Amino acid sequence: MSSSDEPDAVRPGWENFAERPVPEVHGATTAPEAELAGVLQRRHEELAAARGASASAATRVHATLFELAMLVGTLEQQVNRTWEPREAVDEKLRHRELKNVKDRMLDVLRGAGVEVRDPKGLTADEVLDWADPVHWLQSPEFDAEVVAETNEYAVFHDGAVVRFAQVVMGAPAPAPAPASKAEPEPEAPPEPDPRVKPEPDAEMPSPGQTPAPTDT
Repeated sequence: MSSSDEPDAVRPGWENFAERPVPEVHGATTAPEAELAGVLQRRHEELAAARGASASAATRVHATLFELAMLVGTLEQQVNRTWEPREAVDEKLRHRELKNVKDRMLDVLRGAGVEVRDPKGLTADEVLDWADPVHWLQSPEFDAEVVAETNEYAVFHDGAVVRFAQVVMGAPAPAPAPASKAEPEPEAPPEPDPRVKPEPDAEMPSPGQTPAPTDT
């Protein structure tokens, strides 16, 4: 029997279907073009914020440089005064003025996140990541490998090294090699006593005497 022969009572009709509510959708659907435009807009905003941060950082750097330039001019005045006669400028006052300018310059740098470090006296392990040895000195005055002299200070920015220090490293002097012992010279044989007549090793035949036959 084909399906067309089935009674109408078993065929589903619209009355057999129940209406169900449409699931609620949170937010309206967005077209792909609108979503792409939103992504580009957010990207532009992030770039604008990054440019603003860079501009602010550049402004702070310029302000730091300008203040340092002023302090360098003050330092030049103090250095020029060192040529004046000692009677005109007290040595302690001169030292205090120079130290004051130096401290102000370091304060300006610290305010910009810049730190200057002197590695002198530190061990090799302590300066391994921020100092470059340019020369080595070996001397008994050093108990370990340490920085003996600082040619150029290290510079840090926000805790990270941006310029390595140039240093002279000191190291203990190598232990002297043990001296080799000289072998003693062989003693010369004693001189024979002329008063003692040496014994012959074997009895020699006299001239014209036939030697005795030997057993074979």
